[in-house]
Amino acid sequence: MGPVAVLGLTIVYVSIHVFLSILVLKDAEKRGIENSVTWATIVVVFSGVGLVAYLIRRTMPESEAEDPEDAEFLLPETEHSDDSSPADE
Repeated sequence: MGPVAVLGLTIVYVSIHVFLSILVLKDAEKRGIENSVTWATIVVVFSGVGLVAYLIRRTMPESEAEDPEDAEFLLPETEHSDDSSPADE
């Protein structure tokens, strides 16, 4: 395979990723997803896996996607108001 073919395939590969990223960005903005730029970046970096993750995320209801209280694993910066934790005495 010559260098022109490799260059051509590379341009096609990058173009597809950029095109998918733009589609994800526009779709996320249309749906009102706050971190649309982050999702577009994930699609560029992780290609198909990122696209599948975004498609799963966009089908989730906003209440499910945004409510950290219902999350099974909480992020470190979120506070959990659990009454079972020992209180400062």
